[in-house]
Amino acid sequence: MILTLMIIHIVISAALVLSILVQSSKGGALDGLVGGAAVNALGGQGASKFMKKATTVLAVLFTVSCIMFTVTLRDAKPSSSKALDMLKEDAKKEVPVTETQPLTEEVIPTEATETTE
Repeated sequence: MILTLMIIHIVISAALVLSILVQSSKGGALDGLVGGAAVNALGGQGASKFMKKATTVLAVLFTVSCIMFTVTLRDAKPSSSKALDMLKEDAKKEVPVTETQPLTEEVIPTEATETTE
């Protein structure tokens, strides 16, 4: 299910990007690539209106796809790994508390004493 949603989401994303790039803008955009065929089929302003509607529909589909992803992944069982399970087990184990000795200052003699044999 998640894989299917992911593929649909990627297709919608790619189509949305392409529809935005194909639209005419002040800079010309990429509408020159499909402009000739679109102008013949849809008329002078028909292509521009069609692309705006297509972009709007794709944007709505993209939003719905994102929401479906969120709901599906929220309800999905989290995948566990062996390392994660081991960390959880280690966290559950009680660590025995040992008493520590208080720190004491070591007295270092200033003069070395010699031993005779």
